[in-house]
Amino acid sequence: MKKPIELDPLAAKLLDRLSGKPECAEIVLGGYFALKHYLDYRTTHDIDAWWRTRARQETERAVEEAMRSVGVEEGLEFARRAFGDTVSFELLRDKNRVFSFQIAVRSIELEPPVASPWPPILIETLADNIGAKMNALVDRGAPRDFADIKQLADAGLVTVQQCWNLWLKKNRQPDASGAKEKVRLHLTALQSRRPLERIADAAQRQRADQTRRWFDTEFLKP
Repeated sequence: MKKPIELDPLAAKLLDRLSGKPECAEIVLGGYFALKHYLDYRTTHDIDAWWRTRARQETERAVEEAMRSVGVEEGLEFARRAFGDTVSFELLRDKNRVFSFQIAVRSIELEPPVASPWPPILIETLADNIGAKMNALVDRGAPRDFADIKQLADAGLVTVQQCWNLWLKKNRQPDASGAKEKVRLHLTALQSRRPLERIADAAQRQRADQTRRWFDTEFLKP
């Protein structure tokens, strides 16, 4: 695990401001922002995180103060939204969101988080990150979910069986047959929405074809 070379400037400014604040030990970095510390292959303009515990009032105050400070420097408007168990701190330009820091309540933690490059903020382990990404793949099936899992496998950081084992642990399920069917439905829908012949860029079309074939022939085998 290492700090990514390129970070969104707003993310870097925010985390630098939060570093050293004891109340920020309640934050566990997750999502693709955390994955970038293990496999840095694409950009992201947002931070996803988990609450370490539910003791969050002082932490929320610290994040809001830091976000407002960054916003003033950058000429951006601050907004805060809450939905379900998630709170989203956002920076807007002309009412359009340009950066967000979302913190949610984690369901099942597989391993204790480790120190991030911005202590006392923590970061989830690769295993926990892959388990969460597998949940996203099964439940949401966005193109980036397919891409992330394929990139992890190509980099030799995880095998197909390990992916499914982590999903089983995250969901406490005896088998993954139903989850595999959901992923296949997501894959079919993706192929229907964006058939290969509509992808103009040849390199992108080739990557899409390889990814879809791999999921169909390797990842979703019974």
